[in-house]
Amino acid sequence: MGCMNGKVEGARRLAVSHNITTAEAEHRLDVFADAFEELLDTELEGTGEVYRRMAERLGLTPAEAERFMDDFQRAVETAYEEQS
Repeated sequence: MGCMNGKVEGARRLAVSHNITTAEAEHRLDVFADAFEELLDTELEGTGEVYRRMAERLGLTPAEAERFMDDFQRAVETAYEEQS
């Protein structure tokens, strides 16, 4: 089997499970990455601030943002397991 792109496959699976488009799932992942990068090496790193920022930018609650990213983690792990 070929090499899998974790972001693309995770976004595809999230789109199905969250009833959104793949493009929207990828956009949410990009927003998370941007917020994470902003907080990297700051005193706010690891405080949950990244979920608050992601939520604010996407019109979600911080809990919804965190749940989305947890679902992404599981989706990618499952995809890699299935590929093995």
